[in-house]
Amino acid sequence: MQQHIKLIKKTLQYRKVLPMDKKNLFLKKLDESQSEALIFLGKVGVGISCEHLLSHQITSYDGIFLMLEQEDLYRGSTLTLPETLAVRIRFHGQHTEAPQEYRKLLDYISMHKMQITGFSREITLIDYGVTNDTDKFVTEICIPIQCNA
Repeated sequence: MQQHIKLIKKTLQYRKVLPMDKKNLFLKKLDESQSEALIFLGKVGVGISCEHLLSHQITSYDGIFLMLEQEDLYRGSTLTLPETLAVRIRFHGQHTEAPQEYRKLLDYISMHKMQITGFSREITLIDYGVTNDTDKFVTEICIPIQCNA
């Protein structure tokens, strides 16, 4: 198995406990409340809390977030996450196929005696915004970790 560890550094807007069925309503309201369009492919993601990752509860999401770049003008509170190590996996597929990929990451974390330090970041990099061919969809999952020396 290849090692999938990468440093990640992003500014994230994270909304906890937002049911996935309300995702589009949330994004529409968020987009309408801003003077500048912020919702783009690869900027919106979903996450599973650290607690749920630790207990392998990976079939539903705990939150939704919006990654902001420095040049984005956003009115509202944000959470800036520090640079951190993370295990990362990219796979052909959509969010519905993510649980099996989470299992791979959690097994990898356990096998290498790493500690989960935060919520997962799951982002669709290629979806209907780019292609109608679902075989070409790409999703990325990152889980922040700490390595035990």
